[in-house]
Amino acid sequence: MDPVIEYFFGPGDGSTTRWTDPADTTVGVDAPGPDAIRLDFDGDGRRDDAMWDSDGDGIADTVALDLDDDDRFDAFYRDSGAGLWDRPVDVGEVRGGGAGATPRESPEHRPQPSERPADRVLRLDLDADGTIDAELVGTEKAGRLAGERLYVDSDGDGTTDVVLVDRDGDGTADAAYDRRDPRFSRRGR
Repeated sequence: MDPVIEYFFGPGDGSTTRWTDPADTTVGVDAPGPDAIRLDFDGDGRRDDAMWDSDGDGIADTVALDLDDDDRFDAFYRDSGAGLWDRPVDVGEVRGGGAGATPRESPEHRPQPSERPADRVLRLDLDADGTIDAELVGTEKAGRLAGERLYVDSDGDGTTDVVLVDRDGDGTADAAYDRRDPRFSRRGR
């Protein structure tokens, strides 16, 4: 019998719903057997994503997403504590890993003791076609999301390709980068 994995989802307010299912797929490079649960996390209608228990403790700690529907995991996220699975994980660490192949949190998003609370992400489907058109990334201040980066899918192909950045927190974009610019620091879709 495959191991049972426990996982959680939440609306971002700290409350979560607990689920358990038998592992039915393998994500880890050297996993001895199934270590993840297949599901449709990104809402594309395909069960091509997975809740992954990378350390074998029976609790999913990473979500693995197949964003381009090629049956390969393209993006990995960890939960910031609110059930949103919104903390990017370095994909290179997952693919290049050895025994255990546990992903590391991306250095760009690794919290430091002096840093503000974890980033929050608000995904927007502006034209109600089921595809994310924009992602607002920021931190919660006084119960509201204070946006720092707005990632936009400007050509409607399902991939964010422009980011507007508010560097000084005044609510006005100070810079814009397209996805070819190293400062774009692609996040999410």
